[in-house]
Amino acid sequence: MANNANTQLKEELGEGYEDVDWRKLDPRQYDPRRIIREALLEDLPDSGVELPRVKTTPRLAKGEDAPFDSEAT
Repeated sequence: MANNANTQLKEELGEGYEDVDWRKLDPRQYDPRRIIREALLEDLPDSGVELPRVKTTPRLAKGEDAPFDSEAT
């Protein structure tokens, strides 16, 4: 069955099938955060303007209650 699949793949892909680096197509090697970061930054002109940093939420101390807003919906 595997040999048949390999033969069919070679027929459908045509010449150059052996030259394909299948490891480059492995989705496990991709980091979605890096891909998105690079996509967002690649179109920005080099204006020298520093991008704003994302604010992080401070961690609560052990045993500290989370803030609560009774007016929030």
